[in-house]
Amino acid sequence: MNRVLLGGAVGGLLMFIWSAVAWVALPLHTSTVTAMANEDSVITAMKSGMDRKSVYMFPARPKSGDQAATDVWKKKYNQGPVGMVVYNPAGASDMMLAEMGIGLVDTILTAMLAAWLLSRSTAAKSGFFARVMFCGTLGLFICLAVHVANWNWMMYPLDYTTGWVADSLVGWIVGGIGIAAFVKSAA
Repeated sequence: MNRVLLGGAVGGLLMFIWSAVAWVALPLHTSTVTAMANEDSVITAMKSGMDRKSVYMFPARPKSGDQAATDVWKKKYNQGPVGMVVYNPAGASDMMLAEMGIGLVDTILTAMLAAWLLSRSTAAKSGFFARVMFCGTLGLFICLAVHVANWNWMMYPLDYTTGWVADSLVGWIVGGIGIAAFVKSAA
């Protein structure tokens, strides 16, 4: 169990470092997050129409079963624009220290779970490369279950999705190197 925890901690730290590099030094994400034109006027409109931290979708689907309201919504939805806004009226710190701390803990816990899954699998008896690819396959699973699903259902742009897929796959392979160094069968 100590090797699983240690492998998970090292793998999680490597994944966190990779993620920092992917966001800060590589163009994986910088070209996929776009600044809006007339930002100040958009923010003013958001402040008047969004009063709490939430995810807002537009056009908003009517909550009632009113057919006339549903018909209006369908027309708006078909004509566009459609979108989703993750909104926090309180703002946040530009240093993102809390987010970094939570992200590090989350990444390490996720890698510990991956290390445990590896230790319980037949891949633990395989060579180093196979153990790394076991972790890479977990990354592929995440890409399909989360990023591709968001592209499909939430209409995330393809370049945004591609950036996240590349980030996740490489991150899980890099993390897998740390995990596989410690998690292996004693046989």
